[in-house]
Amino acid sequence: MSLNEVAAWPVSIVCVSDRRLVDLVTGKIRTNRSTKMTIFGCADAHGVIVYNGIGMDDSGATPSDWLFELEAQEKVFGKGLDELLCRVAADLETRLQKIRAKYESKKARHTFVFAAWREGSSCLYGVSNYERVDNDEELIEGREIVTISEWLSTPKSQIRILTTGMRPPTADVHAIAEVIKQDPLNLSRVIARCVKSVRGVAFRRGIAKGTVGAAAQWAAIGPAREQVRCGLDVVGGRIAQETPNLINIGAQVYIGGTMSAQIGGPGMLIKDTFAGNESARGIARYDPSKKAAVFSEPQCGVCGAPLPASHRFCEVCTGDKHRKKSKHAPHHLRPA
Repeated sequence: MSLNEVAAWPVSIVCVSDRRLVDLVTGKIRTNRSTKMTIFGCADAHGVIVYNGIGMDDSGATPSDWLFELEAQEKVFGKGLDELLCRVAADLETRLQKIRAKYESKKARHTFVFAAWREGSSCLYGVSNYERVDNDEELIEGREIVTISEWLSTPKSQIRILTTGMRPPTADVHAIAEVIKQDPLNLSRVIARCVKSVRGVAFRRGIAKGTVGAAAQWAAIGPAREQVRCGLDVVGGRIAQETPNLINIGAQVYIGGTMSAQIGGPGMLIKDTFAGNESARGIARYDPSKKAAVFSEPQCGVCGAPLPASHRFCEVCTGDKHRKKSKHAPHHLRPA
């Protein structure tokens, strides 16, 4: 189960997503560097897609891979947003049928969230068989039918905070909205508050190897297609940026200090990329047989959890230390 947080208001859309992927059956961590975020451009909109539910199917493909497969087969991101949503919904419905037949309906639950700029307005859409973005509905069993829901901006709801997957405390959602109200132009502060919320959920869980990871990818997207920034926030620090996937759009990646890189662009499909200095060279290599980048992720020598090469420290061990420190701290000093 992922944790995605999307904040949308008249100035920007900020999205933050954790990167942990656990096995559908056993619940064990398979990786701490799964890219669940895709920044996209289509004929009449641009924005970001995140997901929760299925982390990987039996063929080894993630829902991010599903989007790339759909684009390769049908060029859906060259169409309008309405048609794109319908095609993703139909494709998801077909994929969930196979998963339901093998693992039953409680395991066959999935949601794609589209947060997009359309005609100058920020719009939130849900493509799901068990929840909606316009109310608190969340079914225990996934339905056979995938539906599309929407949460649009109104004069009374110009600031919208949407969370899917493992829900954070309500206080965290209110805190994000309050940060936006205080300074709508301070995107860095909004990103930091969302990342803090994701990390708080990861560290609050009773088991360090839970379903939500502490590392978080983020994207900040403005009304213009040129206003796209993205990055990776890792507890304990990172060696390099691992970027969200990109379809038909470009993005600016901040490496550190004043250094940044521009990746992607119209008509391009960018997947599994990273940016860094000379010390980041060993993070990944291109495998000609797989026609894909292979990222190094050895096991932590202490706890055995997957440790991405882009991370300076193990997020699971760091989480354990955080919990132990909080447990023994005076009550008034413990994190909320």
